[in-house]
Amino acid sequence: MSRLSDGPFGPQGKKLAELTDDELADEQARRRGEQPAEAARPTLQRVRQYLANLELSPGATWPEVERAYKRLRERYSPDKHEGHPERHETAVELSESLSKAYRALREYFGGN
Repeated sequence: MSRLSDGPFGPQGKKLAELTDDELADEQARRRGEQPAEAARPTLQRVRQYLANLELSPGATWPEVERAYKRLRERYSPDKHEGHPERHETAVELSESLSKAYRALREYFGGN
């Protein structure tokens, strides 16, 4: 019999200790039958944070978001750091953060 903490949890089948705070909140919401927080429309405070993650000011337009995302995704591509494990891990985390910000802003701007 496996313990609950052994997982797998979330869409990537991680162990409980490997989940980020957002992934844990989404898993808890899923188990309660609720919509995950990430799927909900982001608050204005989160929109500002996502824009900051993309190095943009609060008044940014959707085309600016797209350009910034592409530029930063290229800069922090994990493929550029295959030979350096620590840099690669950091690049993966940054890429995931950028993707999360981009998806949330796409939802905020109306699914463009």
